[in-house]
Amino acid sequence: MYLTILNYDIKNEVFTFELPSYTANFQSEEFEEYISRTLGFNTSNCDWQIHEELPQLIELHNQEYA
Repeated sequence: MYLTILNYDIKNEVFTFELPSYTANFQSEEFEEYISRTLGFNTSNCDWQIHEELPQLIELHNQEYA
């Protein structure tokens, strides 16, 4: 499995990580803890998605926040 993170911190950056096997049964809250504690991302400044296969193309769109 792979984890793709769109980080909105200083500039928009996309990161993709191959996940270790122990994350296979993680729930959403556990993934957020993994992203925060293990990878060091602020989960309030990023979006993330899990993929079974390595993504070939990631399309970014402008987002507006309320």
